[in-house]
Amino acid sequence: MLHSAWALATGFAVAILSHERYNLVAWVVLSLVVTWASTLYFGRSAPSLADGSAESQQAGAPPRLAHEVTSYITRVMYQETLFFLLPFYAYSTVVWSPNVIFLALLGGLAVFSCIDLVFDRWLRTKPVFGFTFFAIVAFAALNLLLPLLLDMRVRYATSLAALLAIAGAAPLARRTADHGRKAVIGLVVAGLTLLAVPVGFPVLIPPVPLRLASAEFSTGIDQSSLQLSDTLRGAASPSVIGRDLILLVHVFAPSNVPTSVTLVWKRDGEVLRTSRELEIVAHNAGFRVWDGWKTPPGGAPPGRYVVSLQASGGRMIGVASLEVRE
Repeated sequence: MLHSAWALATGFAVAILSHERYNLVAWVVLSLVVTWASTLYFGRSAPSLADGSAESQQAGAPPRLAHEVTSYITRVMYQETLFFLLPFYAYSTVVWSPNVIFLALLGGLAVFSCIDLVFDRWLRTKPVFGFTFFAIVAFAALNLLLPLLLDMRVRYATSLAALLAIAGAAPLARRTADHGRKAVIGLVVAGLTLLAVPVGFPVLIPPVPLRLASAEFSTGIDQSSLQLSDTLRGAASPSVIGRDLILLVHVFAPSNVPTSVTLVWKRDGEVLRTSRELEIVAHNAGFRVWDGWKTPPGGAPPGRYVVSLQASGGRMIGVASLEVRE
């Protein structure tokens, strides 16, 4: 229990220190590869680790010390990797959007990995859990790394990261699982599910490394310089808005990440306008994009205006809101 508390404390320290350190993402993925290789080398079937019988020892179980050291290193690498990734996914997560689910999943796995007594036993004796856990951690790391390393579109990086993560987890599952029909079916179902969710439902995955830096409403904009004529904050009256309601958003990106974005305007939940899909190549400072809604005669009707910036696949990058009232 003391070690679990220590692991949780160091995890929070890693989460704080990883702030904006995109240059370390590649090293985190490399550490996962080393963890994968050591687990593959020292791994043995779950029954041989669970029952400790004479037959299991004759099956070629590794020395106890080697196994314990490898198991400990594996747990530590999982813990620190998850806590390292959490801030990056938190930056890109939009509150009250579907991608909160993935952030909650990563946070739950990070905390659970610190409960050594349970976590270590599950890794040893539950092949489906071990397969799923490694695949999720590897997917989260690769999903962040690939756009940074290859200047790859976020939607393509998500699909490729899912494929690579499952391909990497498969040898571990084969090495640590028995070959019974039930175990094989469980692993196949887990693999298909892990592939289907990010590929078929990308809206559940935060669009890392992109994130909304700022969003400003205005009544006018200089299209050449993108300078706003004024700034509306929080609330405004219909008479102030006049003919046009403009939104200018700034999206942060740490490298040249190509993407396509759409702005969706809503008033009290009703869709007012959907902009055309804009092809953007984010540079080191990110990119800015704007869109406008022409108000009806008499100004903008009172209500809550919400504009969501979405990447391809409906992945939410950010949301801006303005209250219009008399």
